[in-house]
Amino acid sequence: MESENMIKKSRISALADAFYKMLEWICVICLVGQVFIIAYAVFGRFVLNRTPSWAEEISKTLMVWMSLLGAALAVKDDTHVRMTFLDKLFGPMGIKIRNVIFYVLNIFFCGVLFWKGLELIEQTSRTQLPGSGLPSSILYASVCIGGFSMALMLLYKMGEMLCRHK
Repeated sequence: MESENMIKKSRISALADAFYKMLEWICVICLVGQVFIIAYAVFGRFVLNRTPSWAEEISKTLMVWMSLLGAALAVKDDTHVRMTFLDKLFGPMGIKIRNVIFYVLNIFFCGVLFWKGLELIEQTSRTQLPGSGLPSSILYASVCIGGFSMALMLLYKMGEMLCRHK
């Protein structure tokens, strides 16, 4: 029975790690894309005397995607900013209870992001971004996907914390 739980736990950890790596690569691609697009825009402005109309818009879209997906990465790594000066007052069990409340509230918030993101996608699916002509829903899909990704990472972290035997 114990080895079955370990196998399930290792499979879930492997899935979480694979999802993390995928998000990490998407964030890297977004950052590299931003660097190249802004470099091209600066080159166009100062060398060619012509700035592409789509450069700033696409760069901002990539930044929004990277920010929301990066938040999911920070959830798994526990690298979000937090205040820990009250931790000594709670003790280990109090911290565990506080963390469960934190996870549940954040999962609820991510559910709202996902739900409202779907609404934004629907509302903006027939409009276009003015500079690039891309559907506006591409920008707002980041809210939906980011909320979903953060919720998955929060569920993983909460399960990991609750399954620890310490």
